[in-house]
Amino acid sequence: MQIEERRTTVPALCAVAVWGLIAAVLTAPLAAALIGLVYRFPIPFGDEARGIEEFGNAAMASVYYLVKGEGLALAALGGGAGFFIARSLGPGLTRALPLTVLTAFGLAMLGAVILAAS
Repeated sequence: MQIEERRTTVPALCAVAVWGLIAAVLTAPLAAALIGLVYRFPIPFGDEARGIEEFGNAAMASVYYLVKGEGLALAALGGGAGFFIARSLGPGLTRALPLTVLTAFGLAMLGAVILAAS
């Protein structure tokens, strides 16, 4: 009788999930600034950020949206993505961590595009 062992330990799964949620929240201002650079990004109580001269304003507007409540949803999505990436790739963190950070940045970009389109 063969005992099947777990693919990844629980601390490793949690570590990658935490990396995912932190990366998603911390890359959101960069994602908002990039969206403002190529398209536009809404500034609360003001106009829209467009172009290179409004790069910093778009990033600060993103911080406002993170505090307002977008940060919780973004953190949950980033953490969930990190958990499932670590679970699917198996043991070891060398492949899971970079892929999790890239996925978290992609989620931040998606959130910025959704805010810009509304």
